[in-house]
Amino acid sequence: MATRKSPRIVGEKRHAGAVARRVRAGLIAYNSKRAGRPDYRPLVLSARDAKGRMVGGLTGQLYWNALYVELLWVEEGARKSGVGAGLMREAERRARRARKELIYLNTYSFQAPGFYRRLGFRSFGRIRNYPRGASRIFFVKMLKT
Repeated sequence: MATRKSPRIVGEKRHAGAVARRVRAGLIAYNSKRAGRPDYRPLVLSARDAKGRMVGGLTGQLYWNALYVELLWVEEGARKSGVGAGLMREAERRARRARKELIYLNTYSFQAPGFYRRLGFRSFGRIRNYPRGASRIFFVKMLKT
């Protein structure tokens, strides 16, 4: 009886980009068969001052029935001025316009969990002591479409 040889596991350096694209394409194809095409669309917003200088921004992905907020950043001097809330409101407006049903994201305990709670997000999970001495917190906001 022939024995099946296990695939060799390789740490990619030279072809990392191509391998990452292939992994993503393979997973999207698999998921699409089970949950429908995700139709990924990037969302990129910036907040600019009167001189056009960027003081904040948001990146995310619209797919299936959700908006995933990947990153939200506001320059130190512009914090507590409404810039972050403005970026999140615009992201939510665009998610609603795209007929999404929810927004989800994660943050760290030393970043802005209270900010997201004030915007109507609820926590649904936490990884404690990641990074050490802090927590990673996961949030969701259901949208009424």
